[in-house]
Amino acid sequence: MSMFDDWRKRVEDDLAGAQQALEQKQQLFERLKQVHQQALDLIDSGSTAPVDIPWEFAHGLSILEGVVEGRHLPSTEAELPTRVMDDGTLLGCRKWELLDPLWGEALVEWFEHLLNRAPWAGKPNHVAMPDKVSLNIAGDWGTGDYIAAKVAKAMSALPADYSVHLGDVYYAGSGPDELRDFAAWPAGAHGQFTLNSNHEMYNGAFGYFKELGLRFPLQQGTSYFSLYNHNWLILGLDTAYWSEKFNLYMDGALGDAQTAWLKAVVAGWQGRIMLLSHHQGYSIDGGAKTPLYDEVTAALGREPDYWYWGHLHNVICYAPQGGMRGRCVGHGAIPYGPAKVLQGKPQVAWSEDRSADDSQYPERVLNGFVRLELNGDSITEIFYDENGGKRWTPS
Repeated sequence: MSMFDDWRKRVEDDLAGAQQALEQKQQLFERLKQVHQQALDLIDSGSTAPVDIPWEFAHGLSILEGVVEGRHLPSTEAELPTRVMDDGTLLGCRKWELLDPLWGEALVEWFEHLLNRAPWAGKPNHVAMPDKVSLNIAGDWGTGDYIAAKVAKAMSALPADYSVHLGDVYYAGSGPDELRDFAAWPAGAHGQFTLNSNHEMYNGAFGYFKELGLRFPLQQGTSYFSLYNHNWLILGLDTAYWSEKFNLYMDGALGDAQTAWLKAVVAGWQGRIMLLSHHQGYSIDGGAKTPLYDEVTAALGREPDYWYWGHLHNVICYAPQGGMRGRCVGHGAIPYGPAKVLQGKPQVAWSEDRSADDSQYPERVLNGFVRLELNGDSITEIFYDENGGKRWTPS
């Protein structure tokens, strides 16, 4: 290839890249307009039925000043009194609610890191643990607010061998977010782990991987890991990194390298399997399995015995389905209300509906965590609230 041909190819590549970037920006702008209108329609209707839109997009047109045609979305409590949605989320403008203007941080970080994310780390640790061992697990805890502090205090009052965070540091998992919000995380006596999530990915996971080096040395800089003893294999997964970025990493995925690792680590294993992830294996009411469930079970060659996830800001204990017990433990800190969509569902064994008596969020029900005690091949599960009270254990 001549020097001229090489130069021409680079120019053509640059032009193609510019055209792709322009088309991508237009695609994103159309998505912002769509979400903006869907949010307005929901507000105007007075409905409490959940709408499957990425709410972090909602104030996007307001961030891009001067491009809103018609009404701006409300941004104060006076403009929109809080409404409890049927899935327990809080539609309002207060901090952490669906129309909190500060979700704009997540959107801006996502824009900036669409093409720039931390490199994938592929040296997961395989940690031996005692046959009698305890774990404290909380999801979606990284707010740095008073609810998270209450949950951390309750966890610290029941020290565990290992503590596990199921992911989500807000608003966008940036370095300052991680440093601030993890400062009070209750470490386990033998170590602690934290999973990657959609919110960590908005920052390209740069803050997340930096935090691994600072506070989570057992992970060896890698976002997935395993623990084992004679009876249990515990698998902590990164379901965010390979998730679809244009859907704000909302749907879990494994990726080829992690799938291969998962197949290898379970090869020949005859004991019980526990899965930990950020994204969920069931729909919120337990009535359907997610694409992530299909990926995971295909890689394992079976269902796990237990699967704990976060992502949804609820606590939901599902009735056994097949050989698996699924648990949503996403109630570590984000305020949420009672979820009507779970009431009377045969797949749901328990979900939280007790008021937190919180003057800041009168609609809020109790936040909390789960404690697991493994002894041989047996397991004891106890769900605790933010005040240290026992809320549910299987009968």
